[in-house]
Amino acid sequence: MAGADKRARFRNAFGAALDAQLQKAGISQAQLAASVKTSRAYVNQTMTGAAAASPQWADTVAETLNLSDRDRGELHAAAASSRGYRLDLLKKKKKRDPRRES
Repeated sequence: MAGADKRARFRNAFGAALDAQLQKAGISQAQLAASVKTSRAYVNQTMTGAAAASPQWADTVAETLNLSDRDRGELHAAAASSRGYRLDLLKKKKKRDPRRES
């Protein structure tokens, strides 16, 4: 199955993001489940949208996969998006203009 077609089967952003990270790490849903001592069914449910991916679950996955700060932020943003809100941990802060502070 092609990458775009495979990601289309996930009904949420978290599922697509986690699938990409699992592929990058070369591990399966079952291997992730065993690593974090949960069921493969739960991993799949968070990937398909049957269960919501909590911030704690995103952290657990990120730690288990040793994700970079950027990839961790993207996973959290995807989990938030899947729950109906926007979270942008990757946006750079605007520099303050000292000339305007008087």
